[in-house]
Amino acid sequence: MSRKFDPARGEKLLREERARFQPVEPLLELLDPKPGGRYADIGCGPGYFTLPVAERVRPDGRVYALDISPEMLAMCAERARERGLDSVVVTLQNDEHKLPLDDEGVEGAWLANVFHELEAPLEFLKEVRRVLRPGGRVIVVDWKPIAMDFGPPLEHRVPLEAVLETLREAGFARLASHDVYPYHYAVLGERPS
Repeated sequence: MSRKFDPARGEKLLREERARFQPVEPLLELLDPKPGGRYADIGCGPGYFTLPVAERVRPDGRVYALDISPEMLAMCAERARERGLDSVVVTLQNDEHKLPLDDEGVEGAWLANVFHELEAPLEFLKEVRRVLRPGGRVIVVDWKPIAMDFGPPLEHRVPLEAVLETLREAGFARLASHDVYPYHYAVLGERPS
């Protein structure tokens, strides 16, 4: 069974229920996006987090919405157009081994509900580190390894300690876990200056 989320179920990622258990505000507080800044939503899906960050960085900032799924990117781009954010949101298709961003091109990046899908997490986080400016922040939000009747299967979920260790190995510093969601952990790291 594939670990990847089925893009045909993309609308599910925008349900009101998600806003109750994974509201946008805690991620915004951790990321602290600034007007005019450049940020990357890696595994953006339909833009659940992309668009709120875009609203914070407009009119001169950019949010690079990256996904492996053309369907998800199309959904994100359409939602950005509907909200008048199409000049702020730049959709880009990536694969799991290369992000189509310049070295040190963004101040912040986040992966929400993506880590458990990664085939090579250490290499991927090194690639995230490459695109972050020195002092830039990365946030990993993923499912706690607890049995539930929704979300990915328990055997696909990654313990918080393993995420912290992978971030350390990838060269991130000042790691901190934030207990802001009931079913997810949120880890903040920084690319050293």
